[in-house]
Parts: sequence; C-alpha cells; structure tokens
Amino acid sequence: MKKPLLIGVYNLANCVTFLGIGAAMVGICFAGSPKIAMVLLLVSGICDLFDGRIARMFPRTDMEKQFGIQLDSFADTVSFVIFPAAFLITQNRSVWTVGLAILYVFAGVTRLCWFDITTDGATKYFQGMPVTMISLYLPLLYAIAALTHFSGVTVAAAIVMLVMAVLFVLNIPVKKPGAKGAILLLVTGLAICVVLLAA
Repeated sequence: MKKPLLIGVYNLANCVTFLGIGAAMVGICFAGSPKIAMVLLLVSGICDLFDGRIARMFPRTDMEKQFGIQLDSFADTVSFVIFPAAFLITQNRSVWTVGLAILYVFAGVTRLCWFDITTDGATKYFQGMPVTMISLYLPLLYAIAALTHFSGVTVAAAIVMLVMAVLFVLNIPVKKPGAKGAILLLVTGLAICVVLLAA
C-alpha cells in the first residue's frame, strides 16, 4: 500500500474545521478592531456548528472519525478559548483583565478535556456550557453596544467571559441544539454579523 504524501485527514468536514481555526487566527490578529474580531469569532462558531453535521453525511473509517474528534477539540481550544482570551487582553491590558483571561482559559480547557473523556453521542444534553457559545454571546454583546453606543462594553465583555467560565465547569445539563436549533443559531449569527458590519 502506497504511503500518503501528507499525514492527516482532509475531507470536507475537516476543511470546514480548518476554516474555523483560520478565522480565529485572523481574528486574534485583528483583536484591536472589535467589530472585525467579533465577526470572525462568529465565523468560527458557524464552522463549528456545521462541521460535525457535514462529517456525519459521509462514510468514515474509525481512524477518520477519531482524527475529526481530535481536530474539533483542538479547534475549539484555539477558536473559543484562546481567541476570546487574547481579545479581552487586547482591549484592556490591566492585571485584573489578564487574570480573568487566564481563569477563562483554565475553565475552557477543563471543559474541553472533560467533554473529550465523558461525551456520549446518544445523550441530548451537554454537561456544562459548551465553549462554542462564547461565539454567540460575545458578538451579541458588541452588536448591542454598537447599536446603543454603550461605552462600557469592555467591562461588560469581561463579565460575560467570567460568567461563561463558571458555566463551562458548572455541572448543569445544557440541551444540545437539534436541526431547528442549528438553523436558529445560524440565522442569529448572520443577523449579528450584519449589525456589526453595518454599525
């Protein structure tokens, strides 16, 4: 059997995941421009919303499934843990902001590690808040701030991230979005994008 030129699995679903990672990396570079950063965070969230659904549309080997699972977890770390933390520090480099960002990262990686070893595809609930939800709530906050000209948005963002950090590790059931929920999240995300780009 001929050895492949590259290691890894490059199917459509994984390419969508890579797109989400790329959006997050560009977002970190544009962290000083909140509207652009928030749009890119939303893009990462949309990619995460659909990569798993795309993957299940096609037959995959066990190795391809495992690679997709690992890739998705690393993508979540970059897009929804590191990216928001870097964004917050860029907005305000005070000691308390850096401390909060570190706490947020600790909670985020704890949530992802716990999810990786306890997840059951059959259950309809998550344990704790998925880290991906930051890609909805943080851009929503900035969209509201853009519409209302709210000047304390950085402090509000820090509070949102603190609450999210607690919810990441709090042992509460959170219902997984079905097909209708995914469509609602997509429409909401696109609406927030429009507000951010037009404001």
